[in-house]
This record gives sequence, structure tokens and C-alpha cells, in this order.
Amino acid sequence: MCSISYKINTTVKKIMTGSNRSIFILLSILMNTAFCQPGNIPSYNVCLAADSIIIDGKIDEPSWDNAGLIKDFMNNSDNTLSPYKTEAKILYNNEYLFFAFRVIDDNIWSTKTRRDDHLWEEEVVEVFLRPNLNEPSYIELELNPLGAIFDAYMLDSATFLPFDSWNITNLMWAVQVQGTVDGQPGDDEWTCEIAFPLVNAVTAPSIPPKTGDTWYVNLYRAELKPEFALISWSPTYRDDFHIPGFFGKITFTGK
Repeated sequence: MCSISYKINTTVKKIMTGSNRSIFILLSILMNTAFCQPGNIPSYNVCLAADSIIIDGKIDEPSWDNAGLIKDFMNNSDNTLSPYKTEAKILYNNEYLFFAFRVIDDNIWSTKTRRDDHLWEEEVVEVFLRPNLNEPSYIELELNPLGAIFDAYMLDSATFLPFDSWNITNLMWAVQVQGTVDGQPGDDEWTCEIAFPLVNAVTAPSIPPKTGDTWYVNLYRAELKPEFALISWSPTYRDDFHIPGFFGKITFTGK
């Protein structure tokens, strides 16, 4: 179904312009949400954090050691294994959903330092959260190696609330860099942690999540130097991360 939808979507995009653009956008939203949930998306069991997670970017609490490791990040356009090594883990408690990334990079680069700046134009990691498959809305988080954060509420894959008008209260994040953020060779890696307050998942069936609840999530990395690359946990098969039908599935274990 998803491969068919992609071909139809591409054809429609070529023929619909001008006054028909709104029709195309509607068709695109429908194809990318309601009708496009592939059967081979990755899944992940999210464990409860057994101790307090200090958001300092170090990923060194014992609970992180027990969390499952996501290590097969793929080229987003064709689902082949990316040469840019990226790892991630997810945990939760009654208040927060925690994300950790380890980004191997020998020439780390970013310049933006303001909240809600266009971080996607440089090197960044991203988290997309869709708490309810029956709702088209989802939340986008981005964090760069300089510690700048971006948060956005997407009403659907083509519509969002103004960035400056929607900021998550009590969102926490931190970054650690082994190197210099200048795009020059000689760096090792950067790591980060994000603590997302669960109360902001307004479409979720239950807050905090009940044992067995499932959300849909995608994890991304954008690499700019030395070469441009879009990398994902669950590839969308396009140069576009905003394809909710391809998000991976996470299940809350309750333990």
C-alpha cells in the first residue's frame, strides 16, 4: 500500500499545480497518514527508568545501561545502512519521555544558537512524536551540537503552529561534545539527552502511558559536512522526514 501511495503521490504532484495545489495537499496528507502504515516499520520497547535521569548529555545513569539500543540508522531515501554511526535510546517515567543520542562525527558543525531557529539547515538530531495513530498531529523536536533546541506542534504533515507561539514548558535538554563545533576534521562525537514532558502529548490515550500503550516515533539525524546525508531510524523513502505513516512504533513496557 505504501509503495503504491508513493507512486500516486509523486504523479499527482507533477500534474497538480496552481489552483489545484490545495487538492494535492489534502491528498498528500491522506496518503501519508490514514492509508500509509507499512508493515515493516521498526519497533522498540520503552522501559521505565529505575533511577533519576540527570539531563546533562552524558547518558551515564544505570537506567540507560538497561535501555535497548537503537543502532541501525538507515539512509532515509533508500533504507540502506548509513555509514554515519548513530545510536539512540528511549526511557520513560510518570512525567517524562527521555531520549538519548550518540552521534559519531569527525567534523561536527552547527552555527545556530537560538531556540526555534531553522536548525534543520545544519547538523542536528530530531525526534518526531505521534502519540495517537488516529490523530494526524505530532510533535517535532530538534537539537543541535551547540545546544539549540527547536520544538514545533504539527497539526498534520503540511501544517504547523507558528514556531514562536508554541514552546514546551519544562522541556529539558543537554549536549556534550567531544571536539569543536566548527566543521573541521579532528572531532570524535557528540551526545545529547532530551526530556519531553508527557503532559504535552495531548492526543495520547493515557498520561502517563499505560503498560502496553503504543506511540509512533521517528528518530533522525541530518549530516552536512563533509557530505549531506539524511539518516533515520525508520526511513520515509524521500528527502522529507514529515511522513507520519512511516514512523516507528514504541511500546511502553511498564517495567
